[in-house]
Amino acid sequence: MTPQGRKQAAAVGSGASALDGTGREAVARRLLQLLDPDFFSHSAPSGPGDPPARRNVRAAEREEISSPDVVGATVLLGFELGARTELLERIETEAPVIVVTVPGADWIDPMAKAATGCFGARASRTRARPREHGAGHDPDSGPAGAVVVAARGGLGPHSGGGCSKTASAFWHHQALIGIATPSGTGLPPDLLRACEERVAVGNFEPEAIALVVEHVTGSRPDRQMPGDIAAAVEPTDLRVGIHRARGADGSIDRLAAVVRTKLGVRVRQAGPRLRDLAGYGEAGEWGMAAAADLAAYGRGELLWSCCEPGVLLFGPPGTGKTLFASALANEAGVPLLTGSLAQWQAAGEAHLGTTLKAMRQFFETAMCTAPCIALLDELDSFGNRQRFPDHNRNYSTQVVNGLLECLDGEGRRPGVVLVGTTNNADSIDPAILRSGRFDRSIAVPLPSTSDLEAILRHYLGDSIANKHLSEAARRASGGTGADCAAWARRARGRARHAGRALEPADLLREIDGSFSSAETEQDWRIAIHESGHAVVAHALGMKTEQIVLRSPGHRNAGFTLLRMSSELTRSVVHDILAVHLAGREAEILVLGEPSVGAGTDLAYATDICTDMHCRWGLGERIAVCDPTMHVRKVRTSVERDLRRASQRALEILSQHRTSLDRLARALMEQRSLDGDVVAAMIE
Repeated sequence: MTPQGRKQAAAVGSGASALDGTGREAVARRLLQLLDPDFFSHSAPSGPGDPPARRNVRAAEREEISSPDVVGATVLLGFELGARTELLERIETEAPVIVVTVPGADWIDPMAKAATGCFGARASRTRARPREHGAGHDPDSGPAGAVVVAARGGLGPHSGGGCSKTASAFWHHQALIGIATPSGTGLPPDLLRACEERVAVGNFEPEAIALVVEHVTGSRPDRQMPGDIAAAVEPTDLRVGIHRARGADGSIDRLAAVVRTKLGVRVRQAGPRLRDLAGYGEAGEWGMAAAADLAAYGRGELLWSCCEPGVLLFGPPGTGKTLFASALANEAGVPLLTGSLAQWQAAGEAHLGTTLKAMRQFFETAMCTAPCIALLDELDSFGNRQRFPDHNRNYSTQVVNGLLECLDGEGRRPGVVLVGTTNNADSIDPAILRSGRFDRSIAVPLPSTSDLEAILRHYLGDSIANKHLSEAARRASGGTGADCAAWARRARGRARHAGRALEPADLLREIDGSFSSAETEQDWRIAIHESGHAVVAHALGMKTEQIVLRSPGHRNAGFTLLRMSSELTRSVVHDILAVHLAGREAEILVLGEPSVGAGTDLAYATDICTDMHCRWGLGERIAVCDPTMHVRKVRTSVERDLRRASQRALEILSQHRTSLDRLARALMEQRSLDGDVVAAMIE
């Protein structure tokens, strides 16, 4: 027989001539027909005369091969081979060695069943017999069907019967198909060594989901699943969501609901885009650029290596850090996934195994959903491995290590932009923030007066004239975006309950009621205190982001937001101590005595100074020690260094007394000052 004759005979034997078709969907339909148990000549349909055991086996075979996850794997394989018809022909007519990589380990078993059903050996084919004396396979006999070897996760490459099946395929000159994740772990080494082609099966497209639903339910759905939801479908989702009893459209709806619940994704979520929000400053600029890059990556116009993979947003509570992630997703037109350590611990009562599993599932889902935004909320809850107490050090360290593995991931999470949020960036392990994980750390300060006016306009629309909003924004200085939303909501409620339209007085009453009605004397003390922090920080080379006289709803709640060095050397730590104690010294210098308002600063400074002596090796000794074991010596050293820092701060403030007074008066008048204004006044 000629080679051409052998090729034609092999095609007829595999059913190819009966299922001829071109295009990805046509190839997928062709494989689905091959997947039908009754299509295989080696297993004819059971009849009334068959014994019960045979009927039970046939029913089990049909149920397994018709399972939605196996159908889905067949469709995915068909869509991929539809773009590589020459490889499909080789599988049916020759004996290539191929590795099919699947998106995740859950796909290995369904894909192995699909490949076996479509290309496995059939009795109708002439089985190859080795010639006598091991001469090999008769070339005129044609291929005897493919041998499929599934990777066995966690058992090693030599486990199971993979090696013997591989050897048998080589001996009988059969096509050999290995099924594994992209790493190839768990496949026999001989198969990997002999591999000629790799077929990378991707995620679902809406058209592929529609074909799966059509094959299982018997009818074509009238609508398609959104592309980002389709891309996140996994085998379990198919088994749960698709059933003949639900019909085509019912299966589509059920499957989409299952996937959305799993992801926690709000697709095409309501809410503003990033361009519609004010007050984000540098973070807003970064977000607009990131959204443009992510959209370009999704269109295939930009390599992922050119995109920034993540950002950490830090700042006071209520400044809109979580809202930023939602607005960024809307700006880029991609899904938003949200996760946190508390959420992952709740998945299994904080058991280490279930926590790590939930964490990894979140990142796997994000990679399946890409391009997307993945929000890691309250990132400081992971802590710093250098500061964990002994009683839970092992557990907490493994949690942080697990996060670091997920942040690196396979291929650095292509298409997934991470947004981390925290109120306390100093508590985060430095390894989490290194380049390649969170490339940038950007402060989100309290909104300026102009920002507050824009935020109020966003929540109120055109209900109040601009001139009244300007006055409201001035009175709201020190408030946050969350405060603005609450004021607008309560003002509308006040007007609604009164049975009239919203008036400017409603808004002003809500804003004024949120601030403490403290006397001017106390405001002056707060202004002096916060200005002292800013003056000393400026003199020591630190950047002031913002000063706020009061925050809504709090007493003695002024604060100064600074950007300090991330390199904690001995000199930097001493500078930080001086800045922490500068507010107290400013009160002493101007008002004659300190107040209890400096208590929080003293606590922070004491903790830092204790760590300097007992943990960081930056004090008198380099040995790490337990402060509770050397209480007297530690207290003496800490007290001495805090007094030196206080004296240093007092000297700086005395030299810059004019700037201190000028800054405090401006803060009294404007209630909050941005960093650029502070720097100009001091200079």
